[in-house]
Amino acid sequence: MAKEYKLDLEGLYDEYNESITSTLLTRREENRQQRFNEWGGQSGDGRKWKRNTGNVPVPFDGCSDSRVPLVDSYVQEDVDMLMTSLRQMRVTASPTESGDAKRAFLVSNLLRWMMDNQMDEFYHEAELAANYYCENGLSVVSVLWQQETSAAYREIDMETIMEWASQQPQGTAGASLPDMILNPELEDQAMEVGRELLEAPLKDKAMRRMLKDLRENGNAVYIMPELIKNRPEIKSLRVGEDFFFPQDTTDLQSARRLFWRQYMTAEQLKDAKEVRGWDSKWVNEVLDRAEGMSNAEWSGVTQRIKGTRPGLTDLDTRKLYEVVHAFERRCDENGVPGIYYIVFSPHCRSTDGGDQIVGREELLNYAHGQYPFVALRREHLSRRLDDSRGYGEIASTWQRQIKQEWDGRTDRSYLSTMPPLMHPVGRAPSKWGPGVLVPRMRPDDYEYADTPRIDGGSKEIEQTVQEMADRYFGRPIGKENQFYSRMRQQGMVAKWLKYWSEVCDQSFKLIQQFMPDEMYFRVVGSRQAEPIRVSRDEIQGQYDVKIDYNVANLDMELVKEKLGLLKLAVEFDVNGVVDRTTAMEVLFEFIDPNLGERLLKPEEQASLQEVEDERTAFAQIAAGADVDIKPGQAHQLRLQELQRLTQSPTAQSAMQSDPSFAERVVKRAKQHEHQLQQGENAKIGRLGA
Repeated sequence: MAKEYKLDLEGLYDEYNESITSTLLTRREENRQQRFNEWGGQSGDGRKWKRNTGNVPVPFDGCSDSRVPLVDSYVQEDVDMLMTSLRQMRVTASPTESGDAKRAFLVSNLLRWMMDNQMDEFYHEAELAANYYCENGLSVVSVLWQQETSAAYREIDMETIMEWASQQPQGTAGASLPDMILNPELEDQAMEVGRELLEAPLKDKAMRRMLKDLRENGNAVYIMPELIKNRPEIKSLRVGEDFFFPQDTTDLQSARRLFWRQYMTAEQLKDAKEVRGWDSKWVNEVLDRAEGMSNAEWSGVTQRIKGTRPGLTDLDTRKLYEVVHAFERRCDENGVPGIYYIVFSPHCRSTDGGDQIVGREELLNYAHGQYPFVALRREHLSRRLDDSRGYGEIASTWQRQIKQEWDGRTDRSYLSTMPPLMHPVGRAPSKWGPGVLVPRMRPDDYEYADTPRIDGGSKEIEQTVQEMADRYFGRPIGKENQFYSRMRQQGMVAKWLKYWSEVCDQSFKLIQQFMPDEMYFRVVGSRQAEPIRVSRDEIQGQYDVKIDYNVANLDMELVKEKLGLLKLAVEFDVNGVVDRTTAMEVLFEFIDPNLGERLLKPEEQASLQEVEDERTAFAQIAAGADVDIKPGQAHQLRLQELQRLTQSPTAQSAMQSDPSFAERVVKRAKQHEHQLQQGENAKIGRLGA
C-alpha cells in the first residue's frame, strides 16, 4: 500500500517561498522591460538628462535616448496571428472508441457553444495568454468548474400551495400544509414543510415573515439563491507573477505542487466564507494581520529600477490580501493518490495560540485526475519547464543595436542642426540663434566646431540587424524566405492550438462530470439551426478533441491559388471519385470556416431537400403546371427521383390517360439530362479531349 502523505504546512510554505524567489521573476521582469523599453533615468522627451541620471550623459547632456519597439512589435504581430487562428479555428471532438458521427457532431457543437456563448472570458483570457506566451515564453491557463449563485426574489401564493398539497398523499404533513399556514399555532410545523416545498434553506425569521404574509394577504415574496453560473471557466496566469512551481518541474502534470497567487479584497474574502466555504477563523486572521503584505515585495526581485515609469502590469496591493491556492498530489488514508486543494496565506500561518490554520483543504473532485492547468510552452530547449525564452531575451541585443544606431544618427543630426560655437573666453555672445547678428572684433573670434559627418553605414547596419531579427521571427523578407516564414508561422500556430486543444479537452471533461442532466443549446451560424437537446449520458466516453487552422489561409494570394487547383481537380474527376460535399467544405474552409458553417447544409439534409423539391415539382406537373428546372440543382439526384416517381402504377396510369402530362414529365427529364451533359462537355473541353 502506498504511503499516506498528510498536509505538510511548513513544507508548503517553504516550497512556495522558494518558487516565488526563483529566477523566473528576474527573467519575467527583464522580458517586460525589453518589450516596453524601460530603463533607469528615462524622460518623457526621449533624451538623456543629467537631472534624471545623476551623471552627465554620453556624448552630451540631452542626447538621444530613443525607445525602439522591436520586441513589442514582434509580440503584437504574433499575438494577432495566434488570436486569428483561435477565432477561426475548427473544433472537433471524435469518440475514440467508435466512429459515431452523430455523437461527434453533438459534442463538437456543444464545445463551440460553450466557448462562444457561455464562456464570456474565453477570447480575452486567450489574448492575455498569447501576450504572456510571446513576451515570457511560457503561460499557464487554469480550467476550473465554476458555480455561482445570486439572490433572486420569488413569489408564492396560497393557490399554488393548495395545488401542491392536493398532489401529496392523504394524511401526510404536505397535504395539510394550507391548514398549517392558516393556523398560527401550527407555524413551526408549517415552516418545516414549507422548506420542503420551496426547496430553500430559509432561516426561521424569513420563514415566519413569509407565512404571516400568506395568512394575511394570500401571497408572499421570499429570496431564493439562483444558479447564475454553472460552467467551465478559464483564466490566463502569468508565470512569475500569478503562478509558481518548484524549480525542478519538467512537466506540469507531474509536479509535486503548484501555486496560484491571487490578490483579494476584504469583501471577496468575506464572501468566500459563505460562497466557497472558507474557514471563518482563517479569514478573520487574514483580515486582521495580512493587509497589503506581499511576498513579491519581500523578495525585492520585482522592484522597479530607479527612475523608470510605472510598469504596465503593476498592481497596487496596499489594500489587498495575498491568498495562495495550492494544488498538490498525495495519498489518502487508504493509499489512494489524488490532487488536494489548499488555500493559505503566507503571512498568516497560525493563530495567536500557535495552531496552524488554512482557509480550506479538500480533495479536488475532478474525475479527469489532472491538475486543472495547461502550460503553454513556446519552445523546448531542455526538460525544464521554465527553459522557454521570451522575445525580450532573444531580441534584446538586436533591439539595443538598432537603438544605438538610431541614437547615433539622431545625435549627429542635433549637432549638425546646432553645432557647438567656439568663442573667446569671457566673451560669449549675448544672443544666439537663426538670424541673430553677433559683432566680431576679428574674423577668428567666433567659429563653429567641427561636427561628426553623417555615417552612411549606420543605416545599413540597422537594416542588416533588422533583417536578421525578421528572419529569426519568421517575417518574410521579400520573396527569398516565403517558405521558411510560412513554415515558422504554421509551426507556431500548430503548437499554440495544440495547447488550446488540451484546454478544451479539460473543459469538456468537466462538462461531462458537472453539467445538468439535460441541456438545450443552439450554435449561432451552425448548419443545424434548430435547438439541440443533449443529456449528460449522451456525451459520456473518451473523445479526441482537436483544433485545426491553416496559417497559410492568412495569405489571400495563396488561398486563390489553392482554390484554383481545387476547382481544376474537381473538373478532372471524370470518374466521380471526388466527394463533392467534402470538396465544398474544404473550399469554404479556405475562405472562412465560420461562413461555411452558415451556408453549408449537412449532406443528408441537402439531399433530402432536393428530393422533396423534386416530388413537389412532380405533383405540380401532374396538376397541369409546366415546371422548369433551375440552375445549380442536383440534377443527377433529381433525375433518379423523377424516374422513380414515374414508375409507380398511379403515375403510369395517369400518363397513359393524359398524354400532355407525359410530355411535361419527359420535358423535365430531358432538361435534367441536358444539364448533366453540359457538365460533362465542360470537363471534356477543359481536359482538351
